[in-house]
Amino acid sequence: MNERDKSLMLALMASLDSRSGGAVLIDADSTQFVRMNLVLLKGLLEEKGLRGIFVTVDRPHQYMAHLLRMHQVSIEGLVFIDAIGRFSADRKEALARAGYVDEPFHIDTLPDAIASMQSGDIPGLDVNKIDFVMIDNLAALLPFNSYASVEAFVNNFISLMTTRWNALIPLVVDQERYGLLYETVLTHARDTIPLRGPNMERPVAIETRGRRTISGKRYDGGA
Repeated sequence: MNERDKSLMLALMASLDSRSGGAVLIDADSTQFVRMNLVLLKGLLEEKGLRGIFVTVDRPHQYMAHLLRMHQVSIEGLVFIDAIGRFSADRKEALARAGYVDEPFHIDTLPDAIASMQSGDIPGLDVNKIDFVMIDNLAALLPFNSYASVEAFVNNFISLMTTRWNALIPLVVDQERYGLLYETVLTHARDTIPLRGPNMERPVAIETRGRRTISGKRYDGGA
């Protein structure tokens, strides 16, 4: 991970109040989603020392596990819930704790399946130590489901993850490309973090509801 990504990670971690549960909406270009996930996971796992669940609906969990290991990010505190791996030919080998659910076409049951997990369902999963829950790409659900189904999923997912664990739920959405999805998540988000612009050259402004605003730093892009 380069210095620009580390600077971005530190700014994001400074703005995320991990002591409070609920959704935090991050607006970023869809071409930056993998980078955002990597930066967020490194920060949550290593900088904040949290334990969490990473739900994959876009690519098999091996993809992100492989990237994390390439960047020397420990995944000891991370459990993957893979909703796409059985339907994809992308099978990079990467040792990771993972559970499979056949849900990309029936997402209405996914939040309940996650919330009802018990210790032992996935080797190494301690359901009493879940601090955050992430989804690799929420927009990836749109081609397989009606918008009403995706909207219901967002509502239930945020509600159940907050109720079950009071979990921090960072959700990355491209506002310009998926405006309706962005607005749906916005109605449930406690904070919003806009990260727009080519190569993210604009100052990062953290817009929080009733909280501080962090701005004035420049973050250059680059994978």
